[in-house]
Amino acid sequence: MRSKLASFCRIVAALGLALPALPLAAAEFKLAATHTLEDSGLLATLIPAFEAASGVKVRLAIGGTGQVIRLAANGDVDAVMSHVKAQEEQLVASGAGLKRHAVAFNDFLIAGPPQDPARIRGLQDAVEVMRRIRAAKARFISRGDASGTHVKERELWRAAGLEPRWAGYMSAGVGMGRVLMMAGEMQAYTLSDRATFAAFRARTGLELLAAGDARLYNEYGVVAVNPARFPGINADAAARFVSWLTSAEAQRLIAGFRIGGQQVFFAPAKAR
Repeated sequence: MRSKLASFCRIVAALGLALPALPLAAAEFKLAATHTLEDSGLLATLIPAFEAASGVKVRLAIGGTGQVIRLAANGDVDAVMSHVKAQEEQLVASGAGLKRHAVAFNDFLIAGPPQDPARIRGLQDAVEVMRRIRAAKARFISRGDASGTHVKERELWRAAGLEPRWAGYMSAGVGMGRVLMMAGEMQAYTLSDRATFAAFRARTGLELLAAGDARLYNEYGVVAVNPARFPGINADAAARFVSWLTSAEAQRLIAGFRIGGQQVFFAPAKAR
């Protein structure tokens, strides 16, 4: 039943629609979260641990950052986890959300085919990477879904002074895992968060070609929805989730999460 509900919520979030009014147990908690948190496997570690610690059942809605922030702004969920700080802060400033809390960070990277036709291997300057991909007219697959990853990609194109318009550029409109699979099949470049790339690397044949630019910093935050704006939300469960997620216990789980022995998320002591 839970997997069916989660699948349904993903479809709802992908369509940009509100969650339907369903009879819920008093302790059930609606959380909107991004594709990268699910595709990397981190949510599969965090959610059962929170449920066990709190007795609260979690119902997930998965989408890109723009989609999940919209669900929170409409009061259709109790809390949101995403990775565009400016949008999370705007949610708070609008009165729809309470305080933003940093919960984890990692970085973005540029993945691509081993042949590396744009010759970007080993570069740190992310803007130069984008310029070389564009100059080579190489295949590039964009998330194209207003996600945090898509927002970062657009920032890099603007910094490069370029518009991503050429025959090899494709806007997919799907989650990170699916984009990585598509890039592997098409031998294309793409921008990915480090955790999802690590989770899908063996299945795609893609290689990590460029990383290390400070502009590729990727921070995740959590915001509880404001019960004063939306009295019908489960404010108690949202507060308990935020408190737990920022606790030493949850931060140890985040820092201890590994993919193939590699640490792919870090606790936010260095969050900025």
